[in-house]
Amino acid sequence: MNKRAVGYELVVFVTQWGLMLLGFGILTKIIAPLNLVSPSLSIGQYLDAAVKGLIALVLSVAWLFIWDRQVRLYFHRRGK
Repeated sequence: MNKRAVGYELVVFVTQWGLMLLGFGILTKIIAPLNLVSPSLSIGQYLDAAVKGLIALVLSVAWLFIWDRQVRLYFHRRGK
């Protein structure tokens, strides 16, 4: 690999991990303490947990999308 490709891989790797850590920070510091659905409803606690789980799922899918693009680009380059 040349220096440019290694630099690109390093930037993508650091960006991925930065986004993942930022996502975990958002989940633990901002989203987890909130009551997104009123707990006074009969299933309010379950709905609240479901909404928070959905937010975590969206963050995970975004991270996986970035990872997938990196892997596709890497193997596309190696095939040439």
